[in-house]
Amino acid sequence: MEQDPAPARWQPTCFAGEARLRFETDSVELQAWLSGQSVTRDVSNASDTDTDTDTDNRMMAVQLWADEALLLAEWPLGPLQPDPRRLTPVGGRVPLAQPAGQARRRLALKLVSGQPGSWDRLHDCKRLLLPHRFLQPSLTGSVQVRFAGGELKLAIAGISNPRAAGELSGTLALELWALQRPYDGGPFQGQPLGSMTLGSLGGQQQWSDLGPSWRWPDTVPLAVAQGQLTLMLREWTPAAYVTRDWRRLDWPRQPDDQAVSVNRSTTARLRSVPGVSDRLARQLVASRPFASLDELLRVRGMNERLHARLRDRLVL
Repeated sequence: MEQDPAPARWQPTCFAGEARLRFETDSVELQAWLSGQSVTRDVSNASDTDTDTDTDNRMMAVQLWADEALLLAEWPLGPLQPDPRRLTPVGGRVPLAQPAGQARRRLALKLVSGQPGSWDRLHDCKRLLLPHRFLQPSLTGSVQVRFAGGELKLAIAGISNPRAAGELSGTLALELWALQRPYDGGPFQGQPLGSMTLGSLGGQQQWSDLGPSWRWPDTVPLAVAQGQLTLMLREWTPAAYVTRDWRRLDWPRQPDDQAVSVNRSTTARLRSVPGVSDRLARQLVASRPFASLDELLRVRGMNERLHARLRDRLVL
């Protein structure tokens, strides 16, 4: 028995014409057109178990990406009805995951298919011509860090809100992290070291000369602190706190009350310093007193690379 072919199904394959994006603080509106073709399934050769997932079960979506690395927004596509030109409009307003920082980002729209959370096929990519900079609260000027009295002290030149005058920010907060890898403006993982709530800041306004400080957590001995020390500027949104800007910081010098004295410490105490072998510890004891840390370079077993590693762990 012959079967009639299944009705044609329209499937988008590419972007058509220009796409328009309009950004607000944490949302973005898209206006775009898709072009496609009719797809007909030949049911005469289909088996009972043939589900034709490519045609029937796959869903489609439009995604907004920054720098080919950060997913900013997503528009799932339901059933689409093309006009006589085989074009159909898509878009609407969806939440926006703004990338942190003040760098200009290269944006691209991608037409993908698969299942939500597992879009495994790219049909088209439309790169927007002009880089875009997101207006959001930011750290301005220098950020310095030091230890004093068992506390980590920061000196921040300023925090500004470049949004329109009268556009009040959400509650801003500072967070200090030891991250597993250098931050790039997207998700991150690491160990929190301290936080401080600042309040809201009006558009076109700035705070200057901030000096937050935190007690160094006992659970993170400075001598074994690892990761990328990073200061995050965070803003409260209806969803949660999100990162607006960040600075990578150098680990500060070991506090004098935790450093090891090369002139007074025992061989065993010197040997406890990472990088100091038993032989080097004995050589240090035999060669003292030292008038400066630079004189350590004359000790047998000390080289410039090791000397640079030990300078922040040793005092006279």
